[in-house]
Amino acid sequence: MKVYHPIQELEATGLVRAAISIRHGGVSQAPYASLNLAEHVGDCPKAVATNRQIFFAATGVQKLVYCRQIHSARVIEAESVGEVREPADAIISATPGCALGVFTADCVPVFILDSATPAIGIVHAGWRGTLAKIAVNAIKEMSARFGTAPEDCLVHLGPSIQKCCYTVSSDLISQFTAHFGLFVQDGTNLALQAANAVQLVESGVPSAAISVSPFCTACCTEHFYSYRAEGGRTGRMLSFIQLSSSFRVGM
Repeated sequence: MKVYHPIQELEATGLVRAAISIRHGGVSQAPYASLNLAEHVGDCPKAVATNRQIFFAATGVQKLVYCRQIHSARVIEAESVGEVREPADAIISATPGCALGVFTADCVPVFILDSATPAIGIVHAGWRGTLAKIAVNAIKEMSARFGTAPEDCLVHLGPSIQKCCYTVSSDLISQFTAHFGLFVQDGTNLALQAANAVQLVESGVPSAAISVSPFCTACCTEHFYSYRAEGGRTGRMLSFIQLSSSFRVGM
């Protein structure tokens, strides 16, 4: 059974593996059925461990680096992550073979590939992180640490809750409109993917280098977890990006 959706726009470069899990093929029981990959949502730890074995066997991931997500704008380098998960919402690396991961169930997973260095990043962008421009912060940190240039980046905005289902307060709409323009909202419905795309283009990422998943997690709960559509008690997908071990920094 298929347990993940590859990010073909990035994998076509031959530089990375990149994918997001789907909710099929695991052992978790409702309300986490069935391939919940997150430890922090109340699911049975043994089920999560089994699900991870299933997912890692299917994808070939051997080492996964992730953080304790806090809806922040904090970016960390993978090499600084130890046994205790650091609080952050984006991870970057230029180390071949190391897979970087974030967990989502409506928030936007942002996959970043600097194809010139090469280097990678992955971002968990909820509304707080999006307002704080965490995706842009990740590229800034990649620039500072690896020499990444925004114009060399390919970015994919993965499956997330979309404008059709994301009704928010008028105050939050006003904040997003002030930062990103009127086209990120429709009445009181918010387009998180569009807000992330706007800030990335403003930072220098070519608009043609940004691809956007058409899947709304809240509309497609048969394939994805949705915190909002499922009443706040559900599993999480895992998005990962891994720099090929065939490449080295400076090549």
